[in-house]
Amino acid sequence: MTQGGLTLVETLLAVVILFFLTSTIIPLTYNMKQQIADQKLKTHAAEVAFIGALKYKRYGQSDGIQEIDQTVFHWTYDGQYVCVLFDKNGMEEEKCI
Repeated sequence: MTQGGLTLVETLLAVVILFFLTSTIIPLTYNMKQQIADQKLKTHAAEVAFIGALKYKRYGQSDGIQEIDQTVFHWTYDGQYVCVLFDKNGMEEEKCI
């Protein structure tokens, strides 16, 4: 009577395959998460620029501050563009529309 089971070689092969899969998937998901966070900040900056343009058109206000998701966005209108300045991972970034 033979017992069905995995041999040492099969077990090691399964462990190597699992290690390979996890070592490639973890960095990919981290990079995707960073890209999504960056895109979210840029989308919020575009939204603040739009709101700034509306405030300029309605009230003549040429600068302001708005906070979205605990990030502070400073917007200014220079006569041609609405520029939004915000903090992205410890560095200031500017998006002009």
